[in-house]
Amino acid sequence: MLGTILETIKRLENREQLSKEDKELLEFLHSQAWAEINMGIVNLISYGDRLGWEKIEDKFSGMLNLIDKAKNK
Repeated sequence: MLGTILETIKRLENREQLSKEDKELLEFLHSQAWAEINMGIVNLISYGDRLGWEKIEDKFSGMLNLIDKAKNK
């Protein structure tokens, strides 16, 4: 579901002019994307004992490094 939301956001943001409805839809989609992301993080943390906290920490560290690289392009 998150992939679909992000793809829709990308398509809307690529439009030259956004209508009022487009802007409202973008706001809604952004809130839904964050809800999906937050739910994924909560689910990941709730399985920390089973998945292994070190593996989770490694994944988060990798994601933070990727974010830093993307920001600094």
